[in-house]
This record gives sequence, C-alpha cells and structure tokens, in this order.
Amino acid sequence: MVNGRVLIVDDEPEIRRLLSRHLQRLGYTVREAGDGEEAAAVATVDIPDVVITDMSMPRMGGLELLETLRNMDPGLPVIVLTGHGSLENVIAAMRRGAAFDYLLKPLPDLTVLEVAVARAFEVRKLRAQAREAFQVAAIRELAVTASDRILNPLSIISLSVERLSHEGMTAEAKAKAVANIETAVETITKVVRKMREVARYMPREVVPGLREIDLDRAVVDDKRE
Repeated sequence: MVNGRVLIVDDEPEIRRLLSRHLQRLGYTVREAGDGEEAAAVATVDIPDVVITDMSMPRMGGLELLETLRNMDPGLPVIVLTGHGSLENVIAAMRRGAAFDYLLKPLPDLTVLEVAVARAFEVRKLRAQAREAFQVAAIRELAVTASDRILNPLSIISLSVERLSHEGMTAEAKAKAVANIETAVETITKVVRKMREVARYMPREVVPGLREIDLDRAVVDDKRE
C-alpha cells in the first residue's frame, strides 16, 4: 500500500471521480476539491503529499492556487493538468518552483498520471527525510549550545555560594554575590524556557533558522505557560 495523500482539484466532477478512483485503487488516500478556494481550505486543515490541479477553474484558478500552496508548503509537489493554451504559464510556474510537473489534457491514458504522482510522492518523502535529518542535527547542536549556556551560570552560582560561606565577607561583597546568583538563575531560566519552546516544533515543520536561535535573548513569558 502506498498510503500517500493526494488532493485532486478540478471543476469537472467526472474528471475528479475518474482520477480519484484510479489513484485510490493504487493505494493513495484521495481528497477532492472543485476549485482553488476549496482546495486551499482543504490544504490549510490537512496538507496533502501531492496535489493535482486543473488550470482553468472558477473563483481561484490554477496559477493562484499554485502560489497559495507554495506559501503554505514550499516543498509540496503540484502536478498541473493543462491544455496547450496555458502551457507557457505552467512552464513559467515550474521555473520559479511553484509547480512540480505538468500533464497535457486530455490525458492519453491514466498511466502517465500514475507515473507522475509516484515520482512526486517519492520526491516528497525524500524532502521530508532530508528536512527531518537537518532538524535532528540542528537540535543536537542546539542542545550543546544550551548545555554551555547552563553550565556557565551554574559555575557562577557555585563560586558565589562558596564565597558566601566564607566568614568575614563585607556586606557589599555579599550583595554582589547574591546579585550574581540571581543573574545566573535568570539566565538558566531563560535557556530552559527557550528549549521548551523548541520542543514544541513538529517533525513536519520547516525550521530553517533552528541553528540560529539565540538562547541568550530568550524572553521569559509566563503567560505562554
């Protein structure tokens, strides 16, 4: 079983049913939309693995849908069903990365669609694996950074406590040691809260700036908890 999720977008119900039945027999989970607006609403709730869309549709056409989907998920493969009249627009969309592939209508047979969807689905899986591998590496790197940010203030706390235990400390020295402890505790709190925020990321999310998270500038926000 394939278990890939495909969204078919076409304003002609007969075409949607034909493509849907064929892909379902191949093991794909298929959803349908009658135009671009409906497709965008469906994708907002549950992003598919592959989208197959017509170009000429009421309300929101294929080109606008391509841009909408790219804003939702830049790596989402979209296969465009088009006639010769709009072929130039589709090729332009492919060049700027909005479309993955195109098929000319009418389709000679459904085998060409089957091959295109299989290729798009495989690319989708490879992109997801690469993204997750990047995130694992980034989180490991972030963990090392976080440990340094915690160990340093812990050392300050340890030294300050040791100084406070000495007899004969002036009031000014004690106040300074306490202030150092308070600052160190605040720093550790910020780092821990930032790490908890990072832990909320989901595997499917694209987090291109994960390595650049500045733990020193993390803001304590009690209202978030």
